[in-house]
Amino acid sequence: MASLRPIALVVGLAASSYYAFGNVFGAYMGIMPATARGQTKIPAVDRLALWDYSYQVAKFHMGFTGASSFLAITTAAYLTSEGPLRNILSAGALAAFAAAVYTPLFMRSGNNELMASFRASAVKPMEPGEEKRVLDLLDKWRSLHRVRITLGLVTWVASATAVLATDAIIQPVFSLSWTSK
Repeated sequence: MASLRPIALVVGLAASSYYAFGNVFGAYMGIMPATARGQTKIPAVDRLALWDYSYQVAKFHMGFTGASSFLAITTAAYLTSEGPLRNILSAGALAAFAAAVYTPLFMRSGNNELMASFRASAVKPMEPGEEKRVLDLLDKWRSLHRVRITLGLVTWVASATAVLATDAIIQPVFSLSWTSK
């Protein structure tokens, strides 16, 4: 019977890859760069609409993959004997957990303010003071999001290191195909 550890390692790598690189792509190569000051001449209300669209899509994907990363890497760490690899996996699990705690503690209030501004902008046009506040909130969100990206990359490095150190992908494939009767 196959060990659960390689499965946990591969799931951890897949989930942490999606989380880490999805956050990097969303922040730097998706529609979010258009919300940054100095990047475009898009009005604040349209920047806010872009942020809201990105947020509504990402909150489910990133929440699920963040939780999956944590559970899989924690399981892999538990199933790994004491030593450096277990410590690396534990650090990755801690980073995944920290991202899950960090988001509501430090980002929720800003997210709620941005969503409220977006809903209000549908009712009446933004005044210049509100536009500045929205742009400031978007800048703050971007700064806070960098911490989440960093935590996601730590989780990914830990899971990638463990997969490479244990042959979690290669070993089960070859052992099943050559030794099965």
